[in-house]
Amino acid sequence: MASLVYPNIPHANSTIDNLIKLFSSKGLTLNDLVVLSGAHSIGYAHCKHFVNRLYNFKGTNKPDPDMDPRQLKSLRMTCPEHGGNVGVVIPFDATTPFSFDNAYFQNLQAKLGLLATDKELFLDPRTRPLVQAFANDKNKFFQDFSSAMERLGNVGVKRGKKHGEIRRVCNMHL
Repeated sequence: MASLVYPNIPHANSTIDNLIKLFSSKGLTLNDLVVLSGAHSIGYAHCKHFVNRLYNFKGTNKPDPDMDPRQLKSLRMTCPEHGGNVGVVIPFDATTPFSFDNAYFQNLQAKLGLLATDKELFLDPRTRPLVQAFANDKNKFFQDFSSAMERLGNVGVKRGKKHGEIRRVCNMHL
């Protein structure tokens, strides 16, 4: 059921504590949390998921002070505070948006994280060393990402007739 999805996925403004709790509830580690966030090396976010960082961060009526000023200026041109195009998307990775690489982690160190959760990965003392390690070692990122994706793929897998079904036609919900 769709109602079960929302509480079981990370959100743009989740705290690190919330993310750790969510990942832990799935049997995933702190390392898994950080390395899987590296999926933001590719992909896009709609303005609605970060616009509060641009204009009214935490109710201050000011932008997030932990955002690069050039990035802030650019994002404000694309994502107005009110009345913007809801279809506009911005790449998670400002420097290499079409390459799956470790630049996402390098960007976090340069205050170029798009979502609040992205920037928190670098600011939180529990996750910062992992961000730094992945920023400095692309091969470590690739290896750890591969292992974490395998573990993620095993989360909640239904086995046996009592616990799930094997669909023969996957584009139809019976």
